[in-house]
Amino acid sequence: MKHPKKTQYGDYATWIAFEVMANYQVRLILSEDLEKSARDRIGSGPGEAADAFCYHVKDTGRSYIFLPLDAPEGTIVHECWHIIYRMFSYCGVKDFDDETTAYHLDHLVEKVFEFKKAVKSSMEVHSDQSNGRTSSKKRSA
Repeated sequence: MKHPKKTQYGDYATWIAFEVMANYQVRLILSEDLEKSARDRIGSGPGEAADAFCYHVKDTGRSYIFLPLDAPEGTIVHECWHIIYRMFSYCGVKDFDDETTAYHLDHLVEKVFEFKKAVKSSMEVHSDQSNGRTSSKKRSA
């Protein structure tokens, strides 16, 4: 994954698509200020102090997941479950089969962790550049 850059809202964002589930779209937002990111993107925040939250666009196959940059594993999985539940409901899934649910939850959690890792790496590169440091790998002879 390329090094993500801050968006115009001062956060990091990517789209995650579930093509086999009516092309359901998830907008993943990693932010230092969840309230600001939500207000700028969807017009309002969670309405209360929240460590993380989801927003589901009414009558569409699209949701937002807002997470802090340092979101712990449990928070990520918790919010991803809300997305999977909403996506299945939107697609008319009535029987939440264990394996199907686990597969989709695993996929979303993995995408979140990949993006979180890329953002962290991007922030380290940016920090090193702003401090005037450069790094290079030494080659073995």
